[in-house]
Amino acid sequence: MSKSTKDTMFLILSLVVGFAINQIPPSGALTKEGVSVLAVFTTSLLMWITISIDWPSMISLLLLGFLPSFGFPATFRGAFGNSTVAFLIFTFMLVYPLSQTSFVRRCTVSFITNSFARRGPWSFITFLFAAVTFMGLFISPSVLFVAFMPFLEDIYKVLEIKKGGKTGSLIMMGTAFCISMSSGMTAIGHVWPTLAMGYYTASTGKDINQFQFMAMGIPTGIILLILLILVFKYIYRPDDINDINPEKAMSLRGTIPAATRKEYIILAVMLLTVVLWVGPSLFKGMAPGMYKWINGMTTAMPPLLGCILLFVITDHGQRIMNFKEASTKGVLWASILMTGAATMLGSALTMDKMGIKTWLSQTLSPIASGLPVIALILFFVTWCVLETNFSSNIVTTTVVSAVALTVLNALPAGSVNIAAVICLIGFGAAICNMTPAGQSTINTVAIGSGWTSTKEMFIWGGVFAILAILIMSFVGYNIAALVM
Repeated sequence: MSKSTKDTMFLILSLVVGFAINQIPPSGALTKEGVSVLAVFTTSLLMWITISIDWPSMISLLLLGFLPSFGFPATFRGAFGNSTVAFLIFTFMLVYPLSQTSFVRRCTVSFITNSFARRGPWSFITFLFAAVTFMGLFISPSVLFVAFMPFLEDIYKVLEIKKGGKTGSLIMMGTAFCISMSSGMTAIGHVWPTLAMGYYTASTGKDINQFQFMAMGIPTGIILLILLILVFKYIYRPDDINDINPEKAMSLRGTIPAATRKEYIILAVMLLTVVLWVGPSLFKGMAPGMYKWINGMTTAMPPLLGCILLFVITDHGQRIMNFKEASTKGVLWASILMTGAATMLGSALTMDKMGIKTWLSQTLSPIASGLPVIALILFFVTWCVLETNFSSNIVTTTVVSAVALTVLNALPAGSVNIAAVICLIGFGAAICNMTPAGQSTINTVAIGSGWTSTKEMFIWGGVFAILAILIMSFVGYNIAALVM
């Protein structure tokens, strides 16, 4: 059976299920239109899981547009007339030129050839993982991993690491884990943290800024990185680790071309963007007026400014960034479409007139109210991490955020920091290396390389997932609660 035939069958199934749900009579606070919203949500979820996230998102928008409370003008405004979509488009374009430079290789070589990295095998591995984690803070995980793979093969060759050994598998798994995890540590060019923050804003009318997310994401990620290395060293225990001679990596220094003026300009613009994101929050107490002014421009303004600068500035008579290339190769339009559809859908699910929040509150509050806060946090974090390993990161963020916002908003005010939980969901969607379905590009390429196996990825990706759930719930939440 061809893929198109399967997709058609799944499409029909999704629509039939949605139609069946739409026939359910309203109950209690749940209105008839609220039932219709749940029907659209279920249909969309089934399509995203079984088909893809691109054109099925258009069907979601079509179905929402037929609902009386929205109509097509309001649906399109809600889906694409928001700062989340603008942020993603401009940020995707902004980071694309950086991926076309030698920055990835240069940064890695700097990390793995310093005097500390050359002290021994585990020092080398620590700095290698730190390098890819650092770069992953602001480069798309799939782009970074694909760009890094040829260089990783060079590292294997230079260090004379053979396939079939535990050290080769450790390096491949660790690289995949760190790159995926780093996409949850910041919202810079990363869809799932941005989605989570956007859903929170659509539901509550309050913003989570870049500084607040990074203040949670980066420390949590660093702790997980340290624990990952300790697990590899003391539990995985590769028997061929001492075959690594880090001094041999010095030969890689001559393979990297010198940084160009173009690369320096791109890095300077990226730095300016990050400063505009983070800087105002650091001086909120000292200059509240400036903070309010810059923060009021939304997180989409800095990458917009960055894009304009890269379009205007030239290098040897050529624009730093080409619009056609950046907009076609840099922007993940499938993610943009789903973000728009999911944002509008999330807004519909939490709209008071639909009665969904009240209905869920009446249904779940008796259960949720009896649970301690940590149990609720563990529930949503565990759900997120488990689902993201068997489903799309974007779908996971959408589903878990929608349910979490609905349930948590129904609890007594102040019982749980909702913003912190939603940020954890945006982070947790990045812990996705157990199965090929979790982060398909990264996981399939890693397994297909021959350096590791599906079994190894599942076992040690599972161990990493458990560590992430615990650290996010007991450490990440508390950090997030302090800054939000």
